[in-house]
Amino acid sequence: MKHVAVAAEALASQDVDRGRGLHAANIAALSALALVLTAALVACAPRAPGASATTRRELAAAETALAAKDYDRALAAHDRAVTGAPDDASRALALRERADTRLLTGDLAGGADDLAALAALRPRDAAAWHDLGVVRANLGDRAGAAEALTRAKTAAPDDPRPRLALAALRWADGDRAGARLEYQALLALDLGDRVRAKVEWAIGELRDAE
Repeated sequence: MKHVAVAAEALASQDVDRGRGLHAANIAALSALALVLTAALVACAPRAPGASATTRRELAAAETALAAKDYDRALAAHDRAVTGAPDDASRALALRERADTRLLTGDLAGGADDLAALAALRPRDAAAWHDLGVVRANLGDRAGAAEALTRAKTAAPDDPRPRLALAALRWADGDRAGARLEYQALLALDLGDRVRAKVEWAIGELRDAE
């Protein structure tokens, strides 16, 4: 999944100065995950199969408006796609794409609302839960972020990105024991070499802080 690569690369690219302190380092790690995710949403969002022709026409109109950087017109088309969706597949696609556009234009609260609606509609959609968790963290809803990321982890236990974000969130909130558990669980997953090295570094830092 492209979402996994985005989250992993965000963690792997962190050049953390050990003198900055654990708390600051992990706030930086979480922020990097969120910023890269938000920038990549339009390119990476999963596309639901089976959406209606009417919904796809409205979304095509939104894409045309986005290409022209006419965000008001794009959002109006997204609104029509959501409100006029005749079935769950159409509504899921419309919510996903409106969330993308809202986040692209800086409307984190609106994006969170759409992602929450999508997750409620498709409770096994790990990507929706993960993205909701990261956006909630950026909104300052730490408890809501942890809940959403935990749901993502449960829905996709072999996907490293919910654990990456949840570990960074727990560490930033001072829950070193919880962060260490998430990082340790990551070692059992298929990680790239740079990500694995960062995870091992984090475990060592957390162990030394005990």
